[in-house]
Amino acid sequence: MKKILNYKKFAIVFFIMVVFSLLFYACGGVTPASPTVSSFAANPASITEGNNSTLSWTVTDATTVSINQGIGTVEPSGSIAVSPTVTTTYILTATNSAGSTTANVTITVGAGMGEAIQVVIEEILPDIPEIKSGDPYVCWKLESPLPAGTQIEEDSLASFKAPINMTLVEEMYFFYLDLAPGSYYAHPVKYILVDQQGEHQIHDAQWWPKINNKIPDIIAEDAPDEDFIIASNITIKKPVGTIPDYVFDKIISQLMEGFIVVQGLMPGENCFGDANKTYLNGINFFNAYKNAFSRVEGLVQSDATQVLDTIDTMVEEGRGIITIFIIAHGNVDVVKLGGLGYSANQFRNKMAEYPDVTFNFILGSCHSGSFINNLNTLDNVCVVQTACASDEGATTDVDEWGSFNDINSSDTGSEWTSSLIRAMELIVNNSDRLGTIQSMASSYGVPVTSVLICEAGFGAVGANPGLGLSTDYDLSHVVGHSSPRHYCKTEVIY
Repeated sequence: MKKILNYKKFAIVFFIMVVFSLLFYACGGVTPASPTVSSFAANPASITEGNNSTLSWTVTDATTVSINQGIGTVEPSGSIAVSPTVTTTYILTATNSAGSTTANVTITVGAGMGEAIQVVIEEILPDIPEIKSGDPYVCWKLESPLPAGTQIEEDSLASFKAPINMTLVEEMYFFYLDLAPGSYYAHPVKYILVDQQGEHQIHDAQWWPKINNKIPDIIAEDAPDEDFIIASNITIKKPVGTIPDYVFDKIISQLMEGFIVVQGLMPGENCFGDANKTYLNGINFFNAYKNAFSRVEGLVQSDATQVLDTIDTMVEEGRGIITIFIIAHGNVDVVKLGGLGYSANQFRNKMAEYPDVTFNFILGSCHSGSFINNLNTLDNVCVVQTACASDEGATTDVDEWGSFNDINSSDTGSEWTSSLIRAMELIVNNSDRLGTIQSMASSYGVPVTSVLICEAGFGAVGANPGLGLSTDYDLSHVVGHSSPRHYCKTEVIY
């Protein structure tokens, strides 16, 4: 009986405990759980000054939710766009009767374009030796930063050093410093990279860059949009010259000749527009000059790679005189034709195959004077005319250079080739000058065309008073930027 009573006592006690527990919970006697912050994030987590990032969050079991930095109270779940000007940490605070829970996220604010430009102008350019010495320069920007993973390579040929080839590991601003604007390459340029913290890299190069296998449009422009130029000490103006139509009397003493006019640049390469004008100027001149038995062959862009084969074809046609006129980008002993490099020795070897054919060679590229030493040892090379010496650059058409104005402003195409063609025109269209050329050709035993090109080379820079050509038509020569080189079999090397 006692056991039954004990069980009843235990049951009553248990019942009372349950009732008190229920009353305790019902009256709020247990402290609730603190709020839970399920997520708090910023997208993107890194921005440049002036751009936005979006804060988003999800919170449960909170009576109030707030974010600092002036945002204030917000809904338990939501998002908001923010635009901090410096690196900023945002703190979310979720509160209920049990207390508060916090979470934070940091948005990194990197250097914007304005700050990157300031770094280039104030910290980099003043230390460049060429800029210190007053040489012409232009510094261009790309409109947007380059993302991580971007490939940058130097689009070079036959460089004396390994070309640049890199992949960015972080987002960076790209600037292109051209230290000889308007040159038919190779010449000093610099690739400048500025990161989001304002740190910078400088890479020395001799050719333009390809970014993700494409030449930036702004770099390819002959006269770039001023909005993209961040610094310069020259004014770049589009030339006003036009391509002339030449009309000459037929020259009886001409033989069955071949003229190969080559434009070696590809679309997108710097100076492309000027090179096309140079090509058309050469085509027009030689088409007007040739006789009915001669032929002019034009090779442009990728077809420029056929220049050596075209020599073979013209020899097969029985042409005893072949004049080669090339406008292209170049370096010492090499020209870039249709994207490929052709060495001076390749031309020499091709000409050496045909000792009974007379060759004239005109080259309007940077460092073109280097070709003379390769070609002048061949007996069948009569004339070599180049836009500059082996250590100099050739330029696009220039109407103004500092305080100097181009006396031949109506010309078109590269500065030196247009001056050379102008001098040839002045000789051919003047019976006395032409008579002198023909007499010289007869006396030397060389073709009239060879003597014409030789004498015009001197006349183009005002160094042929014997023919009344005392005006320097080559503005790049006038200002001392270049010194055209000449080899004439009947003369000496100048």
